[in-house]
Amino acid sequence: MGGVRRPPVLFGRLFGRSAPGAPLSTERYNERMLYFEVLFQAVAGAGALSFVAVFLVRLGAPNWLVGLHTSLPALVTILAVLPMGAFVRRQRNLVRVVNVSRLIYRLVIASFAFLVYLPTTIAPFIQVAAESLIAIPGAALNVASTTILGRATTPRRRPSMLSTRMAVHGLMASAVGLLAGFWLDAVAYPLNYQLLFFSALLAGLGSIAMLARLKLPPISAEQVAARPRVGLGAMVALIRATPAFRDYAIAAFIFRVGQDLPMALYSIYRVRTLGASDAWIGALLTIQRFLSVFVYILLSRVLAKTKSRSWMWISCLGMALFPLTMALARTPEQLVVSAILGGLFTPGVDIFMTNTLFQVSTEEERPSFVAANTLLANVTAFAAPLLGTLLADLTYIQLALIVATALRVVGGLAFWRLKVGEEQPSPSPAQPDAPPA
Repeated sequence: MGGVRRPPVLFGRLFGRSAPGAPLSTERYNERMLYFEVLFQAVAGAGALSFVAVFLVRLGAPNWLVGLHTSLPALVTILAVLPMGAFVRRQRNLVRVVNVSRLIYRLVIASFAFLVYLPTTIAPFIQVAAESLIAIPGAALNVASTTILGRATTPRRRPSMLSTRMAVHGLMASAVGLLAGFWLDAVAYPLNYQLLFFSALLAGLGSIAMLARLKLPPISAEQVAARPRVGLGAMVALIRATPAFRDYAIAAFIFRVGQDLPMALYSIYRVRTLGASDAWIGALLTIQRFLSVFVYILLSRVLAKTKSRSWMWISCLGMALFPLTMALARTPEQLVVSAILGGLFTPGVDIFMTNTLFQVSTEEERPSFVAANTLLANVTAFAAPLLGTLLADLTYIQLALIVATALRVVGGLAFWRLKVGEEQPSPSPAQPDAPPA
């Protein structure tokens, strides 16, 4: 008789055991819960959340409001992230923070189903205002959830966990995104968008149920009480005292300007310039997500080798091709090229940016580092899309996409030049989350 057939990588990590008959370790159990939790995130992310901007365009929003739709929530996050980061630092139950914040967010998204009953002169503005306000609990959600990812497993297992988690997300998102696009084309408006937005709430409840089952190391009241309050001045001092994080922040800022500059232009270019249908937009997103699944699986194995992690910055250069090939597209069908490139290089950027943030921050101060990173990220998320739409209106949209390409190249090279993400040969005891050499 032959040996026991090994299950596929993703199914093995979702349902397999570390050894026949042996119970799962806490780390593997937590990883499994995070994999199941991200399945529900994928349902909402690839469904309702992927079409929120498209819905805004279909409501008749002008270009400047589409740009503001991307930028205004970022501005609110800039104002909210420091107090929310301080709030998270004082909490002993981070899972509860994430779940309550997520429930608020999904309830607001579900309420968009009723915007179609309002006059078109005010409905787009209400949508943008609502998405801006939920950025407040969203800031707490971001800081707390990122901190949880750092605590759920060991530093050595974390890169593989992150890539596997995103592979699971990509597999589910591929199917959901394709179905969502065809659903929007097959079902009459506005029922198609209404039911899609309600599905985000149901998926959010599933995500909440999975996350509640995590087994995280306890945080004592004494640990919380010992943490000093961190304001803007203290955060600046913390960044100055941590050169690794400072270099990461500089390179990430440049890259994110190029990443966020065309963010509001994608829906405009696909819908208004090329005339792409909802079904075709869903198909493009599915192509990108489906390819990303295989890349994430590959990365989960490659990143087990420490040396390979130092070369992940190359993914940033690959992502520069996404807006470039979109600018060169003259028909909806030609957007397949950019979708393929996005599927190939987005996984590397995601893993590189997230794991490097863990590398350059300590576990005890991680909420502060995550808050600082979120603050800087939202500065670009606020300003860059407005600059992108302004540049597109003053010149033409293809030029704005090409400028974004150049900025991504500069940002990618900045990661390399500043040696961001390189493994430290002898991690300091004060940095327990630094990956071993």
